Amino acid sequence: MSSVIETSPASSKLVWAGRILSGVTIAFLLFDGVIHLTKVAPVVQAFAQLGFPMRLAVALYGYPRTAILGGICLTGYLGGAVAMQLRVGNPLFGETLFPVYVGLLVWGGLYPREPRLRALLPVSRAWGRAPSRKMLWAARLTSALPVVIVLFGSVVKLIKVEGVEEGFRQAGFPEQLIVTIGIIELVCTLTYMIPPTRVLGAILMTGLLGGAVATNLRVGNPGWILPALVGALVWAGLLLRDPSLRALVAGRPKSSTPLD
Repeated sequence: MSSVIETSPASSKLVWAGRILSGVTIAFLLFDGVIHLTKVAPVVQAFAQLGFPMRLAVALYGYPRTAILGGICLTGYLGGAVAMQLRVGNPLFGETLFPVYVGLLVWGGLYPREPRLRALLPVSRAWGRAPSRKMLWAARLTSALPVVIVLFGSVVKLIKVEGVEEGFRQAGFPEQLIVTIGIIELVCTLTYMIPPTRVLGAILMTGLLGGAVATNLRVGNPGWILPALVGALVWAGLLLRDPSLRALVAGRPKSSTPLD
């Protein structure tokens, strides 16, 4: 049985507010503001090693049809920036949280002008046609993998399993951050597990895993592959489950007709 995704159209004022916020964000990023103001050039260089330079993420964000995908990519970059600021112990509400402020601008620019996004954030209120039983189970299994991995990492940090302190020292992070990062991982995972907030949770998980990728790349650890794969699974689980989200991320035009 098909269902119609009902979203109220954005007013012209909201659309222009979103365009202005997105325009400011794009101009800021293109000017390399994140690199210079947060002093995290190694993060950008590390991600560039993956063949996905930061300017490509900005370009995706600037093009309306791929803006959501670009926002997801930028969230990963900015998560890496936060991780680098935590590593060197910069002031929390200054350099450390500065990438978070930029991330709020990234999504704040999309939110007013995309009614389908407003229907999913912060709490999902619109759904497309229910997936087939096979698709649903594939989605559940795909989503379960990153949940188990991140929850395991969180518990390991919270109870300070032997070897965790040494791992933090090798990565250049102060040991007092172990429990804090464990709590952040737990909160992000729980947000992802709760159905009405799972899209918000996926965004938070993207920033978290972006930090893990950047940290491993900085020290030359091939372990960056695991958080990158986990991040892909986070979104794959949602995309398999929700055709409305697939349409949004793929940049398909808005439609009020029933989904096939």
